[in-house]
Amino acid sequence: MNDHISKLLVFFDNYANSLIKNNILDNFDLKNINIDYLSNAKRGDVSSNFFLITKKKLIKKDFDIKSDIINKFKDLDFIDKINIPETSFINIFFKKKYLINELFNILNLKQNYGIIKNKKNKKINVEFVSANPTGPIHVAHLRGAVLGDVITSILLKTGNEVTKEYYVNDAGSQIDILGNSLYKRYCQLLKINIQMEKNEYPGEYLKSIAKEIISIDGNKWLDTKDEERLIFFKNFAVKSLINDIKKDLSLLNIHFDKFTYESDIVKSNVIDKLFNILKDQDLIYEGQLDKPKGEDLKDWEPRNQLLFKSSKLFDDVDRSFKKSNGEWTYFANDAAYHYDKYIRKFDKLINIWGADHIGYIPRMKSLVQAISNNNNYLNVLVCQIVKLIKNNEILKMSKREDNFISLREVYDIVGKDPLRYFMVSTKNQTPIDFNMNKVIEKNKDNPVFYCQYAFARATSVINKAKKLDITYPNQDSINENFYNYFSEDEIEIILLILTYPYLLYQTSNSLEPHRITNYLEKLSSSFHSIWNKGKDNELLRFIDENNLEKTQAKLLWIESLRIVLKNAFDIIGIHAPDSM
Repeated sequence: MNDHISKLLVFFDNYANSLIKNNILDNFDLKNINIDYLSNAKRGDVSSNFFLITKKKLIKKDFDIKSDIINKFKDLDFIDKINIPETSFINIFFKKKYLINELFNILNLKQNYGIIKNKKNKKINVEFVSANPTGPIHVAHLRGAVLGDVITSILLKTGNEVTKEYYVNDAGSQIDILGNSLYKRYCQLLKINIQMEKNEYPGEYLKSIAKEIISIDGNKWLDTKDEERLIFFKNFAVKSLINDIKKDLSLLNIHFDKFTYESDIVKSNVIDKLFNILKDQDLIYEGQLDKPKGEDLKDWEPRNQLLFKSSKLFDDVDRSFKKSNGEWTYFANDAAYHYDKYIRKFDKLINIWGADHIGYIPRMKSLVQAISNNNNYLNVLVCQIVKLIKNNEILKMSKREDNFISLREVYDIVGKDPLRYFMVSTKNQTPIDFNMNKVIEKNKDNPVFYCQYAFARATSVINKAKKLDITYPNQDSINENFYNYFSEDEIEIILLILTYPYLLYQTSNSLEPHRITNYLEKLSSSFHSIWNKGKDNELLRFIDENNLEKTQAKLLWIESLRIVLKNAFDIIGIHAPDSM
């Protein structure tokens, strides 16, 4: 990266390590170093706690680190000056020419500004959504869907090779129940009196699938063997519902590179291979599980089964891998799927799960640690729940009771942009109250509108300048006097614009997309503030037909703002409107 924040951090890191090598400094961790923007331009452009941190860790207490830092800063060609007052924070002033050149750099790179070309790019698998194909995708899956898609976009922008993957749980008892539920809907449409069981899926969506079967096969399936019929109906249901899930996710412009089916994992020999690997590591043994706590299981009895020693790693208890009847457990199938990803040579696995899967994390991290010998190979991000609010009421959902709210229903009310933006605007560990009335309001309290309105306003300035035949300045003709046309507020927003590459880098490491939405809101708020001040103060207005150079100075940073807003919008997956 070539932005000023990254340059400063590299400088601090190299300088501190040189002090450590010379036995002047005890230790140093770059994570403790902050670089902050100053609200008072007279004090500097940015400040850092670097001096304060290193001063406390000096081995040679008589070493004049303050003077040494000031001297070393002279080697940085983009720094004008620094001062270190008694507060112990380093106040840093950038060279004016450097900041102006960086704005031109944005204009030249356009949509590529902020992209990091990483020579050591990683091959990363991001598995998300993976909703059971037992019904339409609904709000409970929405947050993970958007989070996974945005994280993928961030990782791609920072030089990684990414595979977006959906794991289809199409094996097991729930799919059998789905198949039987569909068959009963099929029978009902053929005027056969048959009732749904309490544990079956009563959804109206199964009727439309049953109608499709009737249109193809008529009543053919009434006279077939139970086993043959079940296989057909559950396979038909899964195929239809996965197609519907793909269509619904495409409304949010979410698409996957790969769909892996649990049934294919079961049919392959991957589970056997994994079992032998774990056995060779002495991580499989025959034993019995304790009775589940808090459950009244009258028919429960201890049974010998093959257990995985997950408690030897990150789990609190061992987990069943193979049942007493010889069947692989759900965990074994899931473990084999993760082993399948491992042998596909990914450098890192990222799973995005719902909050109801928190208890599943230790056993899976134990499994992945066992096969990879790397406790950082699997990163599981947990999404807390989304509460839907409409007309001041919380909407309750249950797929089994057929009162769930589908993604498509919410999309039809609020559209793509609010859904994508709000699902990543909060830390994934924090629950979201999604108010369907408020997210479509057109006011400053709605951050989606507020950010998009900033882009539209900036575009209107550029379009007005074009009508007046005012173009951007020539970079070669710029001198430092050009900088004097920027107000303090404009210098502040310019510095904020130029942090975008570093922000992207930070976000790719933290996997926290809300950093980008926070940045968008701060950037937009700063721009709206400057716009509003120009209403009362003509010196702050962007276009001055009597002063070409001043207008060109404004256009330079406003077009840079537009590019950065658009690039960040693209990552979040919302559109950049030229007018509103």
